[in-house]
Amino acid sequence: MKARQRTIARPVEVRGYGLHTGAASAVTLRPAPEHTGLRFRRTDLPGAPDIPASAEAVDSVDRETALRRGEAAVRTVEHVLAAAHGLQVDNLRIDVSGPELPALDGSAAAWCRRLREAGDVAQEAEAPSLRVDQPFHFEAGEARYEVLPAGSCRVSATIDFDHPLIGRQATTIRLDPETFVREIAPARTFGLLAWRDDLHARGLARGATPKNTLILSEDGLESGQELRFPDEFVRHKILDIIGDLALVGARLHCHVSAEHPGHHGNLELARRLMRRAGPNEGG
Repeated sequence: MKARQRTIARPVEVRGYGLHTGAASAVTLRPAPEHTGLRFRRTDLPGAPDIPASAEAVDSVDRETALRRGEAAVRTVEHVLAAAHGLQVDNLRIDVSGPELPALDGSAAAWCRRLREAGDVAQEAEAPSLRVDQPFHFEAGEARYEVLPAGSCRVSATIDFDHPLIGRQATTIRLDPETFVREIAPARTFGLLAWRDDLHARGLARGATPKNTLILSEDGLESGQELRFPDEFVRHKILDIIGDLALVGARLHCHVSAEHPGHHGNLELARRLMRRAGPNEGG
């Protein structure tokens, strides 16, 4: 049976503050017609300009994924895109009043809750999908990616940080809605306290707090924070991969394995998938 495109049943709102800008923003997730894909709209700007969630629209991959179309930009889109992609929501309008998506708790869990509260609607058209028929690999800086044919989508990641709480971590998940919500969506963004001054100087992480970021001191977590998973750090890297793969605009049938992944490499992965894999039937 062919998988059908899906959207949500009703609008839902989300409010919060951006991770990098610290600016307040209000988001309304809205149902969208077939073949719309995932699209942002800057409702606070004249004419409410539209920005597609596509690899071609990426403006920055410096500690975030930011999109731009003309003069309109929207920052830190990866967590809401991960939620939509992980829940197999193909068509969604994301109205944003502000320059950046809310960080919420630093994970995709709240986005998933709101999307599920909005309800699920199966549409008539077949869901777009991409199937990898031949393996390929590439390197992007320190990151290395390998993509293998598979009947469904699986994502593996390995990270290695010189920090006693992280060290070397690796895990693999099958990308289906229940697994994503349970195993990946709750994993939060993280950063070392030693990075703070440099990030602030670059205009990044100015809204980071212990409420939306796992903040690592030299030997542990700041402010009495507790991990949700022993390997929460690598799970969050998988969350970011899934969010960035939403830029492909299709449900994927392949096994992605990434060592030391980051947004720069994830974007290159999305672009290579779009070039190498031809459209195929979902399911």
